[in-house]
Amino acid sequence: MINLHSKNSRHKKSIHCGRGNFLPRIESLESRTLLSTTWFVATNGVDTNPGTIGSPFRTIQHAANKAGAGDTVDVRAGTYREDVTVPNSGTASAPIVFQPYNGESVTIDGANPIAGWTSVGGSLYTASMPTNLGSGNNQVFVDGLMMNEARWPNTSFNLSHPTFATVGSTTGVTSTSATIHDSHLTQAKSFWVGATLHIGAGQDWVFQTGTVTASGPGYVTFSYTEHNAQYQAPSAGNHYSLSGVQGALDSAGEWYRSSSGKLYLRTPKSDNPAGHLVEAKARLYGFDLSNASYIRVQGFHFFACTVNTGVNSTDDVFNYITGRYLSQFSIDVNGFQDTTPNGIILRGTGDVLENSVIADTAGDGVWATGNHVSVTNNLIHDVDYSAFDAAAIKIGGYEDSINYNTCYNCGRDGMLYTGNRDTITHNTVYDYGLQTTDLGGFYTSGYSGNGTVIAYNDFHDGYTGGYGGVGIMFDRSTNGFIVDHNIVYHVNSALRMNATTHNMKIYLNTLSGNYSIDKDGLTDNWSGVVIEDNILPQKTYLSGAQNLTLSHNVTNNGKFADAAKGNFYLVSGAPAIDAGLVLPPYTNGYKGKGPDDGALEYGIAAFSYGAVASKLPKDPTA
Repeated sequence: MINLHSKNSRHKKSIHCGRGNFLPRIESLESRTLLSTTWFVATNGVDTNPGTIGSPFRTIQHAANKAGAGDTVDVRAGTYREDVTVPNSGTASAPIVFQPYNGESVTIDGANPIAGWTSVGGSLYTASMPTNLGSGNNQVFVDGLMMNEARWPNTSFNLSHPTFATVGSTTGVTSTSATIHDSHLTQAKSFWVGATLHIGAGQDWVFQTGTVTASGPGYVTFSYTEHNAQYQAPSAGNHYSLSGVQGALDSAGEWYRSSSGKLYLRTPKSDNPAGHLVEAKARLYGFDLSNASYIRVQGFHFFACTVNTGVNSTDDVFNYITGRYLSQFSIDVNGFQDTTPNGIILRGTGDVLENSVIADTAGDGVWATGNHVSVTNNLIHDVDYSAFDAAAIKIGGYEDSINYNTCYNCGRDGMLYTGNRDTITHNTVYDYGLQTTDLGGFYTSGYSGNGTVIAYNDFHDGYTGGYGGVGIMFDRSTNGFIVDHNIVYHVNSALRMNATTHNMKIYLNTLSGNYSIDKDGLTDNWSGVVIEDNILPQKTYLSGAQNLTLSHNVTNNGKFADAAKGNFYLVSGAPAIDAGLVLPPYTNGYKGKGPDDGALEYGIAAFSYGAVASKLPKDPTA
C-alpha cells in the first residue's frame, strides 16, 4: 500500500540550436493521473500512524480528514463510537469510499458504555449517566436491546406492539387541558404530577404528548395542545401511557434518568448490570455528509445512530448497510409536527439508499426529501414506534425513485408522500397502522403528484379502527397521480380519494377490501379522474363524485374463480379488464395463467414485489 498523492512535475530541458548554442525552454506539463490512496483504520491503531494496513489510524474521523477524491477508507473489525463528519468530497468518477476491510464486521455505535454500578436495593442499580439528549430523546440499551423508559402500564420489548391503558371517560376538556378517568390508575395523589402523557386523542390519527398537572386515584389532569377539536379531543376509548416519573420504575427492563444525571436501571434479568454491556445514546449520526458529495458508505452496521446528508450534498450512496435504533424521540405536543429529519436522511440531490436493512426507529425509517433520490431494494421494518406522523419511507423530493422495497410494522403510514413527479414501483408494504387510524400503505394529503406513478406495488394488511386503514389513500384534494397494476387486500378500504380531486388515472389495479374504492360523503368535482379496467371485488362508495370516468371495471358478481381465497382469475365468459388500454411503458394489462388473459391474481409470477432477500445484509433483529 502506498500513501502517495502524485503531483505533476515541471521539467526543464535544453534544446540544441546550432553549433554550441543552447537556449533553455520550459516544456508543457505532462499529464499525470492522481494516484488514489487506501487509508486503514483499526481499533488498535493510533491517529499519529501513517494509516497503512500495518500501522492504521485509530478513528474513522481521522481517515476522513485525510481522504480525497478516489480514496478508500478500509475499516478493520470492531466497534467505533464516532460521529464521522466527512469534510471532503469525491467526484463522479472518483468517489470517496468508506467500507469494512475485506468484509469484516464493523459497527458504528451512537451510544456510550455506562459503568460503575451500585445497588440501591433489590434488583435496582444506579450509575452516572453524563450524556443527556433531552427529555424523550434519551435511550438506554442492555446487550444491544433497547430498554423501556419507566412507564405505566408496563410493556414488553416489542416496540411496534406496545401495551397501553384505555381512557374510561373524560371531563373538563378544553383546547389546553383535559382530565381522563381510568379505574386502573391506583397511584397516590400527585404521583403523576410532572409526568408525560402519551395519548392517541380523539380519532387516534396520531399520538401526541402532554404534561400531567394533577393526579390521584382514578384520574390524571394534563395540559396539551389541541390540534383539531372535532376529531382529536381526548375521549373515552383512547389509548394512553404515562412516563417520566421515577416511581414508575417497577419492572425488569426499565430505566429512569434523574435530573442530577443518575441512571437507575433494572436489567431484563433483574441482575447486576456490571455483567452486561449497558449503553446510553450519545450521538445522532454515525456519518454526517451534510456538506460532502460523491461519498460511498457501504457495509457498516449502524447502532443507535443514523446517517445524514444535506441540501448541499450530491450523489451520496449508502449501500448494504444495516441500521437499528436510528432515531429516538417520544415527545411531540402536536403529533403532526414531525418536521425534524430522522431515520436515514437523504436530503441531497441524487442520494441513494440500496440493499440495506433499517429497523427499530421512533419516526421515519427513511427521510427521502432530496431531488432525484433513489431508495431501492431495502427492508424497512418496525418504524414509527412513537406513533407520530411518520412512515417507513417519507417521500418529499422531485423525481425520486422508490422501488423494490419491503416495509412492514409501521405505527402509522407505510409511505408518506409530499413529493413531486416521483416513481413508486414494485414495493411491498404491509402491517401498517399498528397504533393509529385513518392512514395508508401509501398516504398523501392535499398534494399534486404532477404525474407521480404508483405502479406494481403490493399493499396489504392495514385494518385499523376509526375511519379505517387504506391501501392507497389520497386525502384532502390530492391531484395528478397515475395508479396502475397495484394489488391491495386485507384493508378497510383498498383505495380512497377525499374532497375535490382532479387528474387521477386509476388503471388495471386489483383493489380488494371492505370497500374497493371509497370517498368522503361530500359532493366534489372530480374532473379528469379516470377509474378504468380495475378488478373491484367489493363495493364502491363514490357518492358525490361528479364528472369522473368510471368504465370497464370488473366487480364481484360471480365472475371470479374464488374471491374468498383471493383468487381473482376471471371465470370463462367473464369480460376481460384490459379493454384496449395501453399505458407505456407497461403492458396492456396483466397476462396471467387463468381462464382469461385479462385476469389478475395475488402473487402472480409475472411481476415481482419488494426487496430481494439474497441481496440484503443480515437483518440485525433476526
